[in-house]
This record gives sequence, structure tokens and C-alpha cells, in this order.
Amino acid sequence: MSEQHLADLLGQAGRALGPLLHAPAVSAQIPEPLKPLLMKQNGFYAFGPALFVRPWGPDIPGNCLWWNASNTWRNEYNGTGDDLLFFAEDIFGFQFAIHPDGFYQFDPETADREFMGEDIFEWAGTLMDDLDFYSGRHVAQTWQELNGRLPVGKRLAPAIPFAFGGRFEAEHQAAIPDVELMRFRGDIYMQTKDLPDGATIEFRG
Repeated sequence: MSEQHLADLLGQAGRALGPLLHAPAVSAQIPEPLKPLLMKQNGFYAFGPALFVRPWGPDIPGNCLWWNASNTWRNEYNGTGDDLLFFAEDIFGFQFAIHPDGFYQFDPETADREFMGEDIFEWAGTLMDDLDFYSGRHVAQTWQELNGRLPVGKRLAPAIPFAFGGRFEAEHQAAIPDVELMRFRGDIYMQTKDLPDGATIEFRG
């Protein structure tokens, strides 16, 4: 896929959430696979609140380094996904991540991964080819029409996790703080990952 897919995505981006990263000492810290994205726009929302690309920089709220720290939420997964660096998410808090062999979507309820491309351009192309699926754009728009602007730092989720029958329609979603949501999903994943099909599940908050 060409660079046009990334250009198209950036054309839909809101304001940058962090400063330009052109200083050599700063840009050297950014993982190479993310540079074509973050060097142009250092964090942003796109398609309303649906797609959130986290900014790079230690003093920026919600930044990528803080999000990937073990004590933010990742410790709830007990090492699962430690080979991934999470840089963006959809309206439901499903994560986008880089791995040494490419870009993935990570399902936080099941830890399943979907390969999206070898580089940022292929990732952007896959995303742009099916925006409703990969960003939840339509659900985000409908939810805001019903409830008003989604607060910063929150994502949408149903009372019952999607993996266990939760509904995707906007009227079934609640706005949940992103860290709280990921910690809950990590706990659910650890409780259920080894259960046989048909086992009874009791969710613990």
C-alpha cells in the first residue's frame, strides 16, 4: 500500500495532542515503525472520538509511554502482550500495536491478535478500508448524538463483555475511563483464558 493511505488518515485527524517531535534527541526515542505517523501528527483523535492515536512525550496526558507502563494496566495481563507496544485504539478500547513483524489489532478481552500490515502504511490502508469495523466510527457518532460529547480519557463498553455476548449498538454502551476498562478486561481475560467451552462464567469487578 502506498503512503496515500496514511495521508488520507492524517487528513481526518484533529489537532495534534503533543508538540512536534523534530528535535533529534526526542525523535530518536520514537520506534521507527511509528515515525511516519507521529513525526507528522503527534497524537490525535480522528472520526470524532472513534480513533485515538496516543501522543509521544512524558509530560503529555495519555501519552504512549505512560499507556505502555506495566503499572498502568498491562500488569493485569500477567505478561500476555509484552511483545507489543500499543499506540492507538478504537472507540471500544480495542488496541492497535506494533510488533517486530508488523502491526496488529489486539482484542483486550481475549488477547487475540489480528495482523493489519507490515508497516504503518499498510496499517492505515487496512483501517481506512473498513472504518466502521476498525474504529467504531458509526457507533461513536450515534452515541454522541444520544449522550453528548465523549469525555477525554474514556472509551465505550457494554455491561457484558463483547466476547461473552455484549452488544455493539450505541444504546448499549457506557463511557468508561480507559485505564479502568483495560484493567477490568485484563482481569476477565485472566479469569477465562483457560476455561473450557461451555463453562459458567462469573464476572468479578
